[in-house]
Amino acid sequence: MHSLIEFILASSIALAFHFGLHLDKEAYTVFGVGLLLALGVHLVLHELAQVEKRFKKLFLQSHRLDALMAQLQDPVCISKGRTLISTTESLLEMLSKGIIPITEGEYYYEASRSLTACKKRIRAVNSLEITDWMAKVQKQNYYQDQVRALRSGISIHRIFVLRRFELSNPNILLTIRHQQQDGIDVRIAIFDELHLSGTEQVEMPVNFVLFDQKTLILRSPLLGIYYGKKVSSNTEVARFNRIYEILEQHARLPE
Repeated sequence: MHSLIEFILASSIALAFHFGLHLDKEAYTVFGVGLLLALGVHLVLHELAQVEKRFKKLFLQSHRLDALMAQLQDPVCISKGRTLISTTESLLEMLSKGIIPITEGEYYYEASRSLTACKKRIRAVNSLEITDWMAKVQKQNYYQDQVRALRSGISIHRIFVLRRFELSNPNILLTIRHQQQDGIDVRIAIFDELHLSGTEQVEMPVNFVLFDQKTLILRSPLLGIYYGKKVSSNTEVARFNRIYEILEQHARLPE
């Protein structure tokens, strides 16, 4: 449209020069310049339109979720869509930090893999949930992997964080003695006696395992979907090493 207007304007001026002022040379010059200008503007606008089309395509590809959200009409769908996007953003943020969310099945699978790759030492902090330790098949299999690792020369140190009343539970005492007999260095820390400042960022109840102080498997429910996470970030591994050392100061041998 802009090119057509410029062409008509140039033609009108050229006709005025030719018929009104009888300036033939100038008329041809104005017409030629106007024609070139109109053609140039047309080409520039055409290229801009192609760039805009390509940009929109790239934008929709990179912001496809936003485009799909814009199509939602039902309020319930909009609410669920926003929740899903928020969850996805949280997961991507964790992944960018080297934190891999894992389901319960993946938790024991990754723990067993890390155990196989471990060369020297395992340090674990656990609450003692009897229904897990005595009845859960995945946990029993993982524990047998630990016993085999002990026989291959790897040392395992475990701190159980217990409530004081749990010390009178015979099943808990039996589990502790059983692990000691298998060769695990077991200590207990009483939750009620732990006076940890918020600056230490200790999460309670604490359930994590450090393999050679390089890999961390942490049980910490995430987003209502995941059972825990696997971490190889040096910063996070160092932080949990620090947490272990703090708890170790409060831990003692079972009586």
